[in-house]
Amino acid sequence: MGSVGAATLGLVRIPGAVIADKHGRRQIIVTMTFAISCSFLFYIFAPDWRFVLIGMVISNLSLIYQPALDAILADSIPPEKRGIGYAAANVIPNIPTIFAPAIAGFLVETHGLVPGMRIVYTVVFFCMIAAAIIRLFFLRETLEKPQKIRLADIKIAFKGSLSAIKVAWKEMSPSLKFLTAAFLVSAFEEPMFRMFTSLYVLDVVMISEIEWGLVSTASVACNLVFGFPMGKIVDKIGRKKSITLAYAIFVPSTILFILARSFFWLLAVNLVFAVGGSLIMPAYQAFLADMIPREKRGRIMGTIVTLNILATVPSSFLGGFLYSLQPSYPFILALLLGITVCLIIIFTVKEPKAKEL
Repeated sequence: MGSVGAATLGLVRIPGAVIADKHGRRQIIVTMTFAISCSFLFYIFAPDWRFVLIGMVISNLSLIYQPALDAILADSIPPEKRGIGYAAANVIPNIPTIFAPAIAGFLVETHGLVPGMRIVYTVVFFCMIAAAIIRLFFLRETLEKPQKIRLADIKIAFKGSLSAIKVAWKEMSPSLKFLTAAFLVSAFEEPMFRMFTSLYVLDVVMISEIEWGLVSTASVACNLVFGFPMGKIVDKIGRKKSITLAYAIFVPSTILFILARSFFWLLAVNLVFAVGGSLIMPAYQAFLADMIPREKRGRIMGTIVTLNILATVPSSFLGGFLYSLQPSYPFILALLLGITVCLIIIFTVKEPKAKEL
């Protein structure tokens, strides 16, 4: 299911990027936020996994708006404040989620997995509707003279996806190509952590659902506390040093995660992970905005994310296979890939002398 979802998401990224650069950001963001809201109805009422898969496919098709969202954010933050700006964009929306993981864990533990998750997805549905309404009334277009979207343009964008990737790749600077390659490796590694962490902590570390919810809550709170300071660090020491520092945090933390066998050990490790995550996300996002001209942001960012998504397609399946052999295997492979990413960035990526507006 993870692989099918990733493949679906990869299918729409380039058309979404073309639409963002030609037809503007706002219209597709608002429309598809309403569409993704409706996809959660399949999760709420699903009688079996196939309905969940349908909801997942609809949700990922609706995420065609993500390149536009990336572009409108990059358009709206001044170059000299991108570290703190992206930190704000990552931190502020997460403020309401401080207690969400603990509440979700409580619902699942008290009502059971399926009934508890139906309640959770009902809450998600109404939150997404609220997000769509907010975007409808408050989002402003940043592209000058956007063209009206026609169905024929969307079909052309889908047909030209492969050639668009080739063109966008040729337009990248050498450092941007190496940065993209590094994060392709990172994208391949990421699902092994994201998809199997919950299974690992429940099956191997042997903590309860509520305890895991508390760990997740503490991680969110840590992100909020360190988000802005880490954004300032990104602006002060630079993007490359920030990413390298983040991986210097991630690598030993991954080893400690694999060895964790108690609630407090797991809590400490996840807090360290959260500090690294607060540093790497604004650094990477600011790095891309620094390197990519505004008029090409939708297409090039869309291409980079598309390649990253395609890298996750085999990763999800491989992670499941490795977990079935030995629960620690996906995390050991993720550790080795993380070291590889760090080395690529250290030896091949250079920061631009002049940042794009």
